[in-house]
Amino acid sequence: MQKTVRVLKKARGAFMTCFILGLLLVLLAAAFSLYTNVTKVEVFEAALQEADVNELLGIVLGDANLPGLSAGLTKGGLTEGIATPETLSAFAQDTIDYLTGEADEWKPTVSVMGFEMPIPISEDFMSHMEDVKGWVEIGQKVFFALLAVCGVLLLRLIASSRCKFSGAGYYLGVILPLAIVGGIIGWAYFDFEGFWMFIHEHFIKEDIFSNGEVIMQIFTTDMFKAFMQPIVTTFAMLLGGIVLLPIVIAPLSKLRQSGNKY
Repeated sequence: MQKTVRVLKKARGAFMTCFILGLLLVLLAAAFSLYTNVTKVEVFEAALQEADVNELLGIVLGDANLPGLSAGLTKGGLTEGIATPETLSAFAQDTIDYLTGEADEWKPTVSVMGFEMPIPISEDFMSHMEDVKGWVEIGQKVFFALLAVCGVLLLRLIASSRCKFSGAGYYLGVILPLAIVGGIIGWAYFDFEGFWMFIHEHFIKEDIFSNGEVIMQIFTTDMFKAFMQPIVTTFAMLLGGIVLLPIVIAPLSKLRQSGNKY
């Protein structure tokens, strides 16, 4: 009887370990997909190209603080801002460097006919960018915390003779968070406007997107929507690895169990 109880406790412990592992791996994949794509210069630059990025120079040239230079450039024939690849790359690099902590300040500039000109940014928007930087830092910490816990659980399954791999527990742990993450991705993918409005109403303390900020001519909804494809692609690839992971874990765990009998 006592042996049966021990076996049941052992099986329950293995089920819960695998359940937690599957759950955390899906969350880890979601965090990695979001963090890496949001902080990747190439992805941000591609997203800028999806929006009306020619507004970038138009904002600078129309800045009320630079009327003389703006008039001179207009007189010289530069009547419309044309965002070159170099302009986009520099703006994307400046922004990502700030968000990831590579730069202490966010002061993006553009080069117009040899002049380095600052992009006008209000104090309210700078405060918003500080909040975004804080979210990025939190995301990085969450990612490494999840990675550490998943590593410990994997090591326990592979190295411990007392914890047998449970496919039922693992896949149940995968399915539950996947339903939530998949629902959020589906909502954002098919109704990004509604999804973005919900985020603004519940998680952004200042209504920064509707108070006339000129910089928002760059940070358009289309630009943010352009992040969806790389995020979804990365998550789908990682999810495939998560689904196939038991092919490696189960035999190793079984081998450890068999070796313990001798």
